[in-house]
Amino acid sequence: MRWRTLLAPLLGLLLLLPLAWAIHTAMLGGLQPAPEAKLVPMLSPGERQSLMTYERPCSGREDCQPPLACFFNARSKWRYCTDSRCMTDQHCAEDMVCRTVEAVKGGPQLRQCTLVGVRKEGEPCSNMSSSRETACERGLLCQDRRCGRPCRVEEPGSCPEGFFCREGLDGPSCLPTCEGRACPEGQDCIQPNIEEGVSVCAQVHGQNCQRTPCPGGQKCSMWNTFSHPHEAWGTCLIRCGEEHTSDCPEGFVCQMHYCRKTCDPAVPNACGPYYKCHRYSEQYAWTCEPDM
Repeated sequence: MRWRTLLAPLLGLLLLLPLAWAIHTAMLGGLQPAPEAKLVPMLSPGERQSLMTYERPCSGREDCQPPLACFFNARSKWRYCTDSRCMTDQHCAEDMVCRTVEAVKGGPQLRQCTLVGVRKEGEPCSNMSSSRETACERGLLCQDRRCGRPCRVEEPGSCPEGFFCREGLDGPSCLPTCEGRACPEGQDCIQPNIEEGVSVCAQVHGQNCQRTPCPGGQKCSMWNTFSHPHEAWGTCLIRCGEEHTSDCPEGFVCQMHYCRKTCDPAVPNACGPYYKCHRYSEQYAWTCEPDM
């Protein structure tokens, strides 16, 4: 009989173990954060007013109450907490369209109203542009800083010749490529400082560092801008400052993390053709920059 007396509590304990494990698992599940929604919703006026951090300056998402994201508006040059301001074009003014932007690279996405502009298919563009001169025509999407028509990734023929289809934040669009194609005389097929795979025909000023690679440790910079879509400025840049201890060569100054050639604005053509002597503000030195 004694063994039955001892066995009863043990059987009770064994019966309780599955229940205890279930409770433990549920508690752990409750402590785990829920998957974060990628797209920040569009809130009602009342919901916006109830959030103390709405449209307040921020340096990161931790400064914003959920579901707000910390967003840098390139048009207003201001970083602030906000929600999506549109979901469709009907939420925007007549001369604007609703487009998706990232608060930070790979981070939360917002829908914002952006200008309809004059940039044509394949030309450089800017999301959240402050000028129609740098925004795409109606019907085109600005992806990887290039205007392109919507397309279907599974159908290569949905893009015109000289373009390929790539997925973007607002769906796939056609991006330019000149790989394997002949460029007009005086132009080279170059990859501007944008996503891999995009290439355009352009007249190169300065160093064509994509044809002749830069010396070890230097970065090839190839810029192509809105106002000069068929021209590019190439140069080999030396990193400097912060963790980069390399001293700049004589005649160069460390500015914005790269060594830049100094110049005297009083000397005509001090930087040579296609370049100008420029400074970004009074706190910067005069340096030779592309004349774009």
